[in-house]
Amino acid sequence: MIPKYPEFKPLGIEDKAVITRHLRATTREICELTIGNLFIWQGFDRPQATCVNGNVCIQINPFNEAPYFLEPLGREKLRETTDILFNHSQRLSRVSKGFINALKEFGYKFTPLRNHFDYLYLRTDLAELKGRKYDGKRNHIKRFKRAHPNYEYVTLKPEMKAGAMSLFEKWFAFREESKYFPKLAHTAQKNAIMAAFDLFSELHLIGGALYVNNDLKGFALGSKLNPETASVHFMYGDPSLPGIAQILNWEAANKTFSSFKYLDLEQDLGIPGLRTAKLSYHPFKLEEKFEVSQ
Repeated sequence: MIPKYPEFKPLGIEDKAVITRHLRATTREICELTIGNLFIWQGFDRPQATCVNGNVCIQINPFNEAPYFLEPLGREKLRETTDILFNHSQRLSRVSKGFINALKEFGYKFTPLRNHFDYLYLRTDLAELKGRKYDGKRNHIKRFKRAHPNYEYVTLKPEMKAGAMSLFEKWFAFREESKYFPKLAHTAQKNAIMAAFDLFSELHLIGGALYVNNDLKGFALGSKLNPETASVHFMYGDPSLPGIAQILNWEAANKTFSSFKYLDLEQDLGIPGLRTAKLSYHPFKLEEKFEVSQ
């Protein structure tokens, strides 16, 4: 049971039912408000939950920045609730445009967080890759198919965890340590992937796995953000295979997430190469996020 403010408890899988109920009652536009992301990043985010005016409020306590609250799950007594959260930690961050619109009349200040904007795509754009703007993507896919004609793309399952972790280690080792890929990022991502596989069924996660010669060479994993949108939390491919990123994205859009209208490929965190890659798929829109101050 999530306690009333000022008491907090560490968010745990035992809270899934109440979190799910409050998520369903909240307009969900950003990847932070998926059941998957709220639970699989616990090792890094260290979320603490409390109830304020009937709203579930989650404070994030990351290792690399000051604590902050996500937007409340619920909209009861919004001004009073927001003031209580400010008095506790002075920060609301990664909040949605919808939440900002609900607060505008109260005189708060809003700062856009470009590095945390989500990339939202029409799933059919990623599945069909129509038009000249996708010529390069289609060519990468064709070359991959010629090089690996017997590859398989199948449903991701929890028992594929060992292969997925091995692939992640290979993927991360390919990147030189930098401010974008520090050891802290390795630990955070590794723990989140392991948690995703451990909680796969409980969180209703969905994913696909790509095999070449019976070896796992790529996987995509996500969860439902809202009835029309899937949020893709992870997509990793073997960096030694040219075209792996393009074919993995294409297969996931065609098969794993085929029941959704939109795909949220989440934020780029200010990583230049990742921003270039996400923009190259021509997003339908960038889902804005903000920091709120008084």
